[in-house]
Amino acid sequence: MKFALAGLLLFLPAVVGSVAAAAAATPRAAPSGAPLPRVPEGGFPNHFPFGQCTYWAAYNYPVTWNGHARDWLRNAQAQGVRTDGHPSVGAVAVYRPGGLYSDYGHVAIVIAVTPSSYTVSEMNAPRWGEVSTRVVPWPDPGVQGFIPLGEVDGG
Repeated sequence: MKFALAGLLLFLPAVVGSVAAAAAATPRAAPSGAPLPRVPEGGFPNHFPFGQCTYWAAYNYPVTWNGHARDWLRNAQAQGVRTDGHPSVGAVAVYRPGGLYSDYGHVAIVIAVTPSSYTVSEMNAPRWGEVSTRVVPWPDPGVQGFIPLGEVDGG
């Protein structure tokens, strides 16, 4: 019995780890209802991990760069993609790391703009894999900038 228990304790972490890895690698259906009508059925193809803010932003915007959310503004600029300091409908909002956001930063899609606020659609805020919306007061000290619609998608 003692050897059986020891064998189980040695074997169990490998089984649990394998199950967790298989669950993480399992393809997941994207949330339905992209917030903008120009988004193709099933979203734009992207390689970002499901559940993360970068996945949802790239689902709704034809992203051609890589990197963590905190790097998106710089990476888009490096590819010649226009960036802006003001929100516009359809733009990717890129947030500074820290404060309300993780060390990886955060990205979201702007779905509405008023003179005193903008509304975003985002994933992984507040929960992993869930899409939510929120109104952000403008001006917003937490935002690095915006990647507006442009020539990259014919917008």
